[in-house]
Amino acid sequence: MKALTIIQPWATLIASGHKMNETRSWKTNYRGEVLIHAGKNPKDYTSGCYIDDPDGRHFQEAGITPNNFEDLPRGSIIGKATLVNCIHINKEFRDHLKRSNPAEYAFGDYRIGRYAWVFENPVLFEKPIPARGRQGLWNWEDDANE
Repeated sequence: MKALTIIQPWATLIASGHKMNETRSWKTNYRGEVLIHAGKNPKDYTSGCYIDDPDGRHFQEAGITPNNFEDLPRGSIIGKATLVNCIHINKEFRDHLKRSNPAEYAFGDYRIGRYAWVFENPVLFEKPIPARGRQGLWNWEDDANE
């Protein structure tokens, strides 16, 4: 099954349904289920999370605060979602998203020229599955089946 490594807190935001777009510098033609892998190295919470959410409101509404940030799972597959589209970000798309969905905008890097990978049907697993992440969209094989 395809998997995508995403750093925290964005991995949890996608798997829990609070973030539907994952922004990347590259596009993909793949459509279908993707396992969400939380990378081992988290974003520095204090420096990165509040760039477009200065008061932290959107993160707090999603249940992510400085008090529980360190408890988010890392180095494991934490959920899955269905990748349904990949949109090239232009000014119109960015400006519309910023007006219509400020939380989604706060959770991504919507610079013109990047891509929004659009996810639906997120599922946050009850128990994370330890796994080693990789760059790009990668294939995961359950170690128990190897």
